[in-house]
Amino acid sequence: MLGSVAKLAAARDVVRWRGPDDAWLDHAVLDDADLGWMAPARRLTLWAVMVPDGWLARLPRLEWLDVRGGSRESADCVRGCDGLLYLCLNQIRGLTDLSAVAEVRSLELLSLYGLPRVHDLPDLRNLTRLARIELGSMKGLSSIAPALAAPALEELQLQNRVELAPDDPELIRTHPTLSAFGWFAEDVPLKVWQPVVAHVGKPQVRSLHPQEWFAGRS
Repeated sequence: MLGSVAKLAAARDVVRWRGPDDAWLDHAVLDDADLGWMAPARRLTLWAVMVPDGWLARLPRLEWLDVRGGSRESADCVRGCDGLLYLCLNQIRGLTDLSAVAEVRSLELLSLYGLPRVHDLPDLRNLTRLARIELGSMKGLSSIAPALAAPALEELQLQNRVELAPDDPELIRTHPTLSAFGWFAEDVPLKVWQPVVAHVGKPQVRSLHPQEWFAGRS
């Protein structure tokens, strides 16, 4: 669950539709009664929203999911979201377990930011459509090697502090499909990030809004 029920509003009272299929919810709670009117949602942004595990998988059109804030230990809320193209998990307190992400085989763009308690990334070798990964402020990581197992990965963007294992730069450099890499290292010493970028030696990845990125691939 995300959030605390006592402080959350009913979803229908606070939802903002930014388009006919683009919903934005802030500090709310979702339950089975919301499935009918939420069914048109193709894009969904959840700020500190309490959502039961399995609920999102029942949205028939869901392709974009941006989960921010709140608290939970795992990413199990995404299990069964078989049509998801874009997933962002951003600054969720207490999140340690991302294993469910490895089951979303439809993903093309994955963004993980501000998750300092995540130690191990899931092995993404079965995500054969995943083309771009964005990792930011992930200071607890042991390595990014499991994410680099994505076989069709084209772009990797690091932002701020991301812990790398000694072998990670070489894995980035030799990834068979990776064509662009960048590290936007605002809070990282030059002596840490510059040698990595130099060793990898790939063209600079562009910093893009997800909508821009998908538009450029269509």
